[in-house]
Amino acid sequence: MTEEKKTAWPCPKDGAAMQPMARGDGVRRCPECRSVFIDPEAMRRGGGARPPKWSPVVTSVLMSLLATFVVRRLRRRSRPQSPD
Repeated sequence: MTEEKKTAWPCPKDGAAMQPMARGDGVRRCPECRSVFIDPEAMRRGGGARPPKWSPVVTSVLMSLLATFVVRRLRRRSRPQSPD
């Protein structure tokens, strides 16, 4: 795994060193002119966008329960009424 060097980015407007805004996601802010700049390469690399491994399992179980509920509800409604 390679490590990134933390270098100071100069602001394109006034040349001041910009400060990172979040957890290294490529968004930096200039303290002088208060501009926000985004590094597209850092945004492309991402890192925190992957869903957890258990997410498909939970989604599948919830969809199955919902389908079961809907089918039972529809069966209850469509019972033919006996003519008395």
